[in-house]
Amino acid sequence: MSRTAWGSRVLWATGIVTAAAIAAGVWVIDSPSQQRLKRLDAARVSDLQTLEIAARNYWRENDTLPPNILALAAQPGMVLTYKDPSGGPDYRYRTLDATHYELCAQFDTSSAEGPQRGRIGEWTHPAGHHCFRRAVGEKDSE
Repeated sequence: MSRTAWGSRVLWATGIVTAAAIAAGVWVIDSPSQQRLKRLDAARVSDLQTLEIAARNYWRENDTLPPNILALAAQPGMVLTYKDPSGGPDYRYRTLDATHYELCAQFDTSSAEGPQRGRIGEWTHPAGHHCFRRAVGEKDSE
């Protein structure tokens, strides 16, 4: 076999292996659009976690849950986001009783797809509209 033929085969093999590696990488780590959706969902969870902290602070200071999300956002010193980062439906806050409330958002992906970060279990969600039920109580007054 001549050097030219051997070099040509090596070049083709290298190209095929490179293309296969790129395809496998995209398959394993998702497409860029899927990654974007997951980043948006992570931002939504982060926003809801901040709203949860704000609700707990409101309860500690007022011995009652805030009546609505605007009351949460109006707290001095709090910078809260209650708007969806991609322009979807605003986050929803709703009191259920004296010590329970819900925080809701519209998610693009299921948190079961991919690695879990942060507080595993507390913030898992399916794709679509989902509400997280939360509570405040005596342990919050410490």
